[in-house]
Order: sequence, then structure tokens, then C-alpha cells
Amino acid sequence: MPRRPSRLPPLLAEFDEDERDAVLAANRAFYRAFNDRDAAAMDLLWAPTGAMVCLHPGQAPLHERAEIMESWRAILRHPQSPRVRCTNEWLIGRSGLALVICREILAEVQLMATNSFVRLADGWHMVGHHSGPVPSIDIGPPTTAATPSRDRRRLH
Repeated sequence: MPRRPSRLPPLLAEFDEDERDAVLAANRAFYRAFNDRDAAAMDLLWAPTGAMVCLHPGQAPLHERAEIMESWRAILRHPQSPRVRCTNEWLIGRSGLALVICREILAEVQLMATNSFVRLADGWHMVGHHSGPVPSIDIGPPTTAATPSRDRRRLH
């Protein structure tokens, strides 16, 4: 009897376009809250409970929601807090979990960030932010981000 090809379990199934759009909208809401200095929007974006982590460049990791939100309030109220432009968004997603890897463009430095999201009853919420410096590349004007298509023949 011929073997049936195995199907991916639900947790490994790819996202549909609506899920991709929702995750990317949440990621963009994060940068909008950052640039607008909107602590209330930042607070709503982060998951209300559960495991989470925030690693600001050059700082120790924060694991408790209260300390993560206090760090964001301090950043957002600081008069010299930088403006950040997010570009080159790349999404890895599975049912209920998504990672957005992107380049953060600041006035004097470029960073790479990994933003982690979980799907809750009311939408996608952040549970992780990790950002660190990388060599700068020439970035033109902002464009609409597109998720690169995945070559299924390659593992990396």
C-alpha cells in the first residue's frame, strides 16, 4: 500500500496572507508607538501576561512585564530618544507565533531587531524585542515591505 505524504501539523503550517498582514501591522504599530512617543499604545501592544523578554541594545535582558513597560516609558519620555525607521521586514510565522526580523534605521546607527508576537483572542501582541547594532547598509527611501518568498529547497 503506498504511503500517503505526511501533512504538516497545525503548528507548522504556513501563515495565510491575512495573518501575515496582521502580524506586520502589529510590528508597524510598535514602531509607530515608538516614534509617536505613545506609551499607552506601547502598553497595549505588549501581551498583558505570560513569558516575555526585551533586550535593548547594550542592556541586560528584561523579563517581567512591569520592568519592560517601565523601560519603554523611560525611553519614550526621554527628550533625546531617537526616531527609528523599520525596513526590510521579514516574517517567520506559525499558528499563534510570529517573529519579525527587520532593520532599524536611526540617525547614526543601524540595528537589527527580532520582534516576537503571539496571537491572543484580541489579536497579535508583542512578547519579545531584541535589538542590536549591525554594519550599516545604504537604505533608500522607505518602501512597502514585502516578505521574501521562501525557497523550500534550502534549509538556510
